[in-house]
Amino acid sequence: MFKQFLVNHFPVLGKVKRFGKAWYHALQPTKRSYSQHGEDVVIADFLSRYDLGGSVYVDVGANHPSDISNSYLLYRKGFNGIIVEPNQELAGLFKKFRPKDIALAIGCSNENAILPFHVSKTPVLSSFANTRDANVYKTLYLPVIRLDDAIRHLEFDFISLLSIDVEGLNYEVLQGARKTIDRALMICLEYDSDEDRQKFSQALGDGFELYKEMGCNLIFVNRSLSERLQNGGQKIRLRA
Repeated sequence: MFKQFLVNHFPVLGKVKRFGKAWYHALQPTKRSYSQHGEDVVIADFLSRYDLGGSVYVDVGANHPSDISNSYLLYRKGFNGIIVEPNQELAGLFKKFRPKDIALAIGCSNENAILPFHVSKTPVLSSFANTRDANVYKTLYLPVIRLDDAIRHLEFDFISLLSIDVEGLNYEVLQGARKTIDRALMICLEYDSDEDRQKFSQALGDGFELYKEMGCNLIFVNRSLSERLQNGGQKIRLRA
């Protein structure tokens, strides 16, 4: 395929395309949806029931600022959050086109370490996991931090949306995010198999219910936090 030939031999064209797409979306009126299967519309509709003052979204493995993004619609609606994206090129796009967000160019897992990050010519396939089929063109050694530790000293009341989409390591991210999970109203997780579904449900526990399944994503709701917010309960400030 000619497109694949360009990707393989002229990766700079991909950078230009990604920059252009972010620029184009930033200049255009807000679209109905920016996510892969319309997840962001469902999420925004659910969150519209709550007072989100003092909350943030946390997007782990955010990839591109606007293309196939679960959080860009919320950003366009005036909210802001924390972006975790180890690909330095993409993290730079967030800093330019989503300046209200905090962009962290790190990885997340269940331990703090330095791990090899395999950068694919198709950035969405880049991963700290085994990527021998992902068209890797370079490997970087980057910090990987438990999500609980990464956002420990950032102040906010609660997390409106926790979106996790890291190729092959979503369960490990959950394992390193116990405190974060408890303070998240909605959680959106990409899954690849029925085994993933079972592991995610076990990791989240009985306090979460499956709200919606859309494409390859599962959307969960934190029952107790939802009830507290609906009843005007005291908000939660995320601190160590």
